[in-house]
Amino acid sequence: MRMRKVMAAALTGLALIGLAGTASASASGSGDLVWPPKDVTPVHKTKAELEKQTAGFSARQQQTFPKVFRGAQDVSPGNWGGEAEGLFDDMQYVTNWTGFTVDGQSNTVFMQVNAPGFFQESPRQLCERDKCTGRASDHRGGVTVFTKNDQHGITIAWNFRRNGEVVWAQSWTPGTEAQLAAVASDRAYTFTR
Repeated sequence: MRMRKVMAAALTGLALIGLAGTASASASGSGDLVWPPKDVTPVHKTKAELEKQTAGFSARQQQTFPKVFRGAQDVSPGNWGGEAEGLFDDMQYVTNWTGFTVDGQSNTVFMQVNAPGFFQESPRQLCERDKCTGRASDHRGGVTVFTKNDQHGITIAWNFRRNGEVVWAQSWTPGTEAQLAAVASDRAYTFTR
């Protein structure tokens, strides 16, 4: 029952930013998603291309977070990078921290956008490693897997896409599964453009 409520909220969140389609919850698996997908095309970009693309990611966060995290104000995307600060030629993933407030309370979302083929674990392997709390098909043939780290109070939505990309968003704010799913499944966050 709780997963149905989470998925209903996720669909509402997706609709808020124009991403709604025919998503459905599945407690048992990821349907016909084969991982890793066949014929994944690796993406190699220059630092200049990554700078332009991540500027678009930050603009998307500023545009959509007030809708996804209802009432979010002062949306402040951090710098995009990897384990080392900044962007470099041929990075296969980028991350950032985005801070904002909702009703005067500080919130933070951490995101990672992985290039096709970089993230190798399947949804099943992820659930063997982490505590999975649910799954949902997205509107484009992918699957979103929800994990939780009870010790640190972290909730993560992992969006596995048919082109081999995995985008994930995490938060320390309870009850944000739907919002994290909307962010992670937003196809504006991609290496393939």
